Amino acid sequence: MKIETFGFDDFDNTLTQMGEEFGYTDVNKKVLIPALKAAMMVALPTAKSLAREDTGEMKQSIRVDARRPTDKDQDSKYVYSYDAAIAILSVKKSRVSLSEEFGTAEKAGHPFIRPALQSNQTNILNTLNEKLKANIEKYQAKKSKDRL
Repeated sequence: MKIETFGFDDFDNTLTQMGEEFGYTDVNKKVLIPALKAAMMVALPTAKSLAREDTGEMKQSIRVDARRPTDKDQDSKYVYSYDAAIAILSVKKSRVSLSEEFGTAEKAGHPFIRPALQSNQTNILNTLNEKLKANIEKYQAKKSKDRL
């Protein structure tokens, strides 16, 4: 799948201006992180439906998180030092969850996280776009009102 981006320079400029005006931490907390979490939530039902039942503990441990990257997150090849926020669809790390997702020498994997992300890629991006737009407008309106 090919993803084309447009308007990103305008988006980056808007966030930079908002960060300079209102504080980067506040903008990150009230605009970026909620939008990322909402977008990633789109893939959660698919991941849960693809996970094997067994005891159900693994399926129940599948979750979505969005936050500022931690030092531990920086160890990932998918997280960059300049990332303001990240969203994660994950499962409680265990032998069972790792062997299910990736397989072992004795058993083929039964992936559920990666297919959930792949099959929902377009919906995740559309939701992110919608939520970012709504959050930016709401945040700017509130901050403008607070200044009056």
